[in-house]
Amino acid sequence: MSQWRNRPGVSPGSCTTSVLEAYGRIAGVAHPVYLVRHGQSEWNVLRLAQGQTSHPRLTELGRQQAATAADLIATDLALAGIEAGKLVTSDLVRAVETATVIGNRLGLIPERDARLREQHLGRLEGRSYEESWAADEMVDWSAPDTPIGGGESMRAVGRRMAEVVDGLPSGCGNVVVSHGDSIRAVIAHLGGLSSDVATWPEVPNGAVAGYDGQLTWL
Repeated sequence: MSQWRNRPGVSPGSCTTSVLEAYGRIAGVAHPVYLVRHGQSEWNVLRLAQGQTSHPRLTELGRQQAATAADLIATDLALAGIEAGKLVTSDLVRAVETATVIGNRLGLIPERDARLREQHLGRLEGRSYEESWAADEMVDWSAPDTPIGGGESMRAVGRRMAEVVDGLPSGCGNVVVSHGDSIRAVIAHLGGLSSDVATWPEVPNGAVAGYDGQLTWL
């Protein structure tokens, strides 16, 4: 679920600030990394808050989005003359299925890492988007230390995501398959921002963000 509620500069279904305007340059990255959001899942279609619910699978469109993401990464690596390095993925089904498609295209075997999971949404998981927002209407979802739905805070998400990205090998193009809010959190973290001041961009299903000092959407 794209948790735009109470995000500065973001309204439902739109994003008024680009990723580069929101985050600028990202320092301290010694290797190119591609951040990929999983393809459309069954629960995305049903508009249900997934969080760390594992079982929702990709739809046919989701598999097509994963294949497109794989092609974009392969093309970008070839243009840059960089070899594919490591492919790591959230262990939730929708991410693993996406990573499998990408791995087949790049000749990499996905490695599962629970630190790449989506934000844990506690009691909100399985509810519709509208029910989730209504249930926590008085909660500032952008506050970095607020455990949404009694689950996990955005600061905690950014911290665990950053641990994975920081530990990737240098000198090659690495791929990280994760989830919308987790990708937003690690971009904000690497940009030196917390979720209460970062503008929250749209990260559509199958989106690929590449960065090597400069953030670029493929």
